[in-house]
Amino acid sequence: MPLPDKYRPEKFDDIILPDDIKNQIKSWMDSWMRHEETKKALILYGTQGVGKTTLAGVISRCYNLPLIEMNGSDQRNRENMKKVALMAAEYRDLFNYEQNYPDRIILIDEADNIFESRDPAKGGDSGGISELLEIIKNTLNPVILTMNDFYEFKRKSSAREIISLSISMEITPYKKRSERNYHIYIQKLLERLKYIASNENIKINDSQLMEIIKKDEPDMRATLNDLELYRGGNNAEDAYRDEQESIYYVVSKTFKSGNYNDIINSLYAINGDTDFPGFYMQWLAENAGMEYKNPEDLKNIFDILSQADIYYNMRIRDYSLSSYSMEIAGGISFEANERNEHYVKYNFPAFIKNMSSRKGNTERYNIQTVLEKLALVNHMPSNEMAKYLWFYKFIKNMIGNCFLI
Repeated sequence: MPLPDKYRPEKFDDIILPDDIKNQIKSWMDSWMRHEETKKALILYGTQGVGKTTLAGVISRCYNLPLIEMNGSDQRNRENMKKVALMAAEYRDLFNYEQNYPDRIILIDEADNIFESRDPAKGGDSGGISELLEIIKNTLNPVILTMNDFYEFKRKSSAREIISLSISMEITPYKKRSERNYHIYIQKLLERLKYIASNENIKINDSQLMEIIKKDEPDMRATLNDLELYRGGNNAEDAYRDEQESIYYVVSKTFKSGNYNDIINSLYAINGDTDFPGFYMQWLAENAGMEYKNPEDLKNIFDILSQADIYYNMRIRDYSLSSYSMEIAGGISFEANERNEHYVKYNFPAFIKNMSSRKGNTERYNIQTVLEKLALVNHMPSNEMAKYLWFYKFIKNMIGNCFLI
């Protein structure tokens, strides 16, 4: 299980946030439990990975209320909002109707990505914000909205009225690095990472932990992902993550942006080594079917990705060809005629997940890595190459360590 999932906070004390933020949230929930609520909804906004959705889960567990979630990957148009969120908000549990307190919490994740339009042809979220306003006005249960871009949300129709019915809170461990909260946050985060590293038997010192913290904070998810890279002696620099750009948003930009130069600049901002283009192309291949539905568009896109992959595999002879593959892949959207207009939540590439799971067994992972390299040189599948591995081991024994397996 990935570290961000395994060590997801279970209670308020586990969350590394200033006490005033946690106290305001508790006060809002307590008012609901006393049936004295004045604000129907709670808006949690902040940068990605800071823990907004996790915080909603903690609220649910601490108050022993089930969480009814509608997230950014759902189609959140007027009809679906009525079917899912409205029913959850207006109706109590039939078996506990006499209760004078809420019996569930409604979470609308990534609410800033709800698309508001009277024209259904423009996207899957048409009418969603207007319906969300009605839900909040009539809800019998607390509603939590999470968003990355609060100020963009404010510009949308009906958004200001939603905000007037809500408590809006920026979820951030500190405002400025010069303030006391920053030093408290860094110290608590360091202690938390040391505990996780010890529990997972990850060999890493305080200096290396601080490098991860400085590079990733306040993105807790990125911090834990980088800590996991130290398993088996890996170095976090092998997956360098630019603070301003993430693979998720670069992939989104590749699919949706009409500015090729902007895409390329973002790619070079995040590109850390010659293996990155392969990682990037895996993300594109995994999610292309979610962004483009036209079969002809998908054919054109995968034709381009296959050409990019040729250059990527030639990097063994010439490292510069690796960047060529990235630049070719970055232009796939320009071969598509029908683009998805509404928000899509991308999946992490299944291939990379499978490869990561092998790392728990270092010997098996190393053998598989060697097989794939030999298969590439010998132009055959890696499972077929396994039949001849004995030959290379024999050569190794004959000539010593000149050939390393």
